[in-house]
Amino acid sequence: MFAARSQRTMAREGRTASGIEYSVHGVGCRMTDEDGREVDVDLIPDPHTTIVVEAFDVWRIKLFLSGNGYHPLTNEEVNAACEQLAACGELRVVKQGRWFALPPSD
Repeated sequence: MFAARSQRTMAREGRTASGIEYSVHGVGCRMTDEDGREVDVDLIPDPHTTIVVEAFDVWRIKLFLSGNGYHPLTNEEVNAACEQLAACGELRVVKQGRWFALPPSD
């Protein structure tokens, strides 16, 4: 997203070498794999590190789940699951009760 938005060295829409279609929008990016599964993330400054991270919220998770045949969950169920994953270190909380991200890669 930095290459498309800030550096302008990459098109705002296209396909990666691994076959993922992407479309940069506003402050985020929608990615679609070869099976049609979509993931949408936004760039959010992490208040703890000030580093901008690719984050997602309950709405984006529910959109992904509904588009992939999973039974509907409430906002509270999705948020509780994300909080549990964050407690285990599988996710991190970027903004309490709102934004989550993958943990930093080592």
